Amino acid sequence: MDFLKIDSPFMKFLGTMADLMILNMLTVLCCVPIVTAGASFTAMHYVLQKLVRGEENYVSRQFFHSFKENFVQSTIIWIGMVVVYGALFVDWRILRMQGDQFPGFLIILLYGAAVIIFLYTLYIFPILARYKNTIRGILKLAFSMTIMGSITLRTLAAGILYIVPFAILLIYGWGSIPILLLMGFTVPGFFRAMMYRGLFNKYETREEV
Repeated sequence: MDFLKIDSPFMKFLGTMADLMILNMLTVLCCVPIVTAGASFTAMHYVLQKLVRGEENYVSRQFFHSFKENFVQSTIIWIGMVVVYGALFVDWRILRMQGDQFPGFLIILLYGAAVIIFLYTLYIFPILARYKNTIRGILKLAFSMTIMGSITLRTLAAGILYIVPFAILLIYGWGSIPILLLMGFTVPGFFRAMMYRGLFNKYETREEV
């Protein structure tokens, strides 16, 4: 019965899953006002990075520590993201309604821009959770991590991980909501934190949170 020992891999796995479920519920609850979603995602990534590094972890305490500490910057960035994605959505609706009046290359350009912006924004909150920096510095570093050829495949894989929960919702419908509420954000986020751990180590020129 060694697998039931507190320090066994099995028990550690169960502990990690419990932490991820608690963290996911905190993230969802703190996203409810919408305007606080940026701070919630930042706090989620803050805790996930500690989990991946194997550091002593107190999920609720560390979540709200990051939520409070990064609230202003993350909220400003989140509002900017909502505006950008809102503009993309309006453009997409216009093209759907009047697509035959626009050249084909404009449609391709819009979809290409949407993909690049999506992949770019995936790095913003993890960077904000990890480094103390100005908003401009955070955005510049996110741009560098997204565009550099050496990390393109990693970036695309990260994008796919975040699409999976939405794909599950589309395939299985409302019946998948309980699962998504328990782990829809944090499980993909955990695997992504494992992916960019080595990448962040190359950028350790700023003070780590």
